[in-house]
Amino acid sequence: MNSGNLTSTLDKLYAWEKKLYKEVKTRLLNFQDEEKLRVIYVKDCKKLKKIENRGAEFSKIDTTQASIRRLLPRINVAVSSVTSISRRIHKLTDEELGAQLNELLHRFIAMWTLMIECHRKQFQVILEAKVQVQMTETGKRSSSLKAAQNLELQILKWGSSFTEWINTQKVFVKNLNRWLMRCLLQEPGETEDGNAFFSSSRQGTPSIFIICNDWYCSIEKISGDGVLESIHDFASMLRQLWEKLNEEKHQRLKAEYLSRDLEKRRQSLRNRSHVNCDQCVLLNNSGTSGSTDTGAAFPDKVLEDLKSIRDRLNEANKKHEELIKEVDDSVCHCFQGGLVPIFEALWRFSSDMTEAYKGVSFPVQGSTDCAL
Repeated sequence: MNSGNLTSTLDKLYAWEKKLYKEVKTRLLNFQDEEKLRVIYVKDCKKLKKIENRGAEFSKIDTTQASIRRLLPRINVAVSSVTSISRRIHKLTDEELGAQLNELLHRFIAMWTLMIECHRKQFQVILEAKVQVQMTETGKRSSSLKAAQNLELQILKWGSSFTEWINTQKVFVKNLNRWLMRCLLQEPGETEDGNAFFSSSRQGTPSIFIICNDWYCSIEKISGDGVLESIHDFASMLRQLWEKLNEEKHQRLKAEYLSRDLEKRRQSLRNRSHVNCDQCVLLNNSGTSGSTDTGAAFPDKVLEDLKSIRDRLNEANKKHEELIKEVDDSVCHCFQGGLVPIFEALWRFSSDMTEAYKGVSFPVQGSTDCAL
């Protein structure tokens, strides 16, 4: 920041506030002694005025004045430290902190204005994009499962980070405004709905108090729930996607197991009958005969088992093909139906925040009441 470091200024204000607290606490502990000095001082002042009016002797007047002069330094010491610290705090608040917050506000406006355009373009690109996915390769589907699981975690982290980011801004402004309000020597008014308010322009309140109260009022009513809800919806779609991918994986493994089992049984028959099972009508899925061209016969139980495995394999392959299509459709729907609402919500949220920040300004002539 050109106006200095905001964190450094807040640290200095905190340090001076601690000093002020300790000084006031010390004064409270020494209150009785200070009160005695004040009573004596008031008594001597009254005495001096009385003897001056009576035209008393110079020696009596001089003695009383000397007593007052001895009391004044002791009384001044008791209040000068608090006054000095208070003036330092006011100077830091009105000059350094005020300029830094003004610059911070303008940077927020620039940031949110840029975010509007950024999220608008993202929304437009995703809206017009045509997602076409065909994950026919086994390796691609396996990696997609891990990618979908990881993406879901990252999307949820994104939502948490977004919430934390917005809440941090709101908490900062809320606490800053609350601290400044405590520095005002006034009782807040009350609106019809019970909210507290103050009319700064009519009481000559420094501009920093008006800016922070206006800032707090402007962004407190902006909600990021729409963005967070769309992010969670997308994460839910991703979970359904990787669950579907996991189902496809198990179906593929089932089909591969049945295929290996069928081939193993065929090979066993080849070895036992010394025939080429490619010549076996049943085993080639083209008939029901239990013999080969060479006259070799197979037990009915063996043929039934082979037929059962073959049917299960065909069913598993069919189910697997259906799942692949469902996965491809889910991917297209997930990214189109999940990302579009997110970037639309971010676009609208950025627009609301920009308008809120642009509404924060230095006080002008007229009323600047703001509900708290």
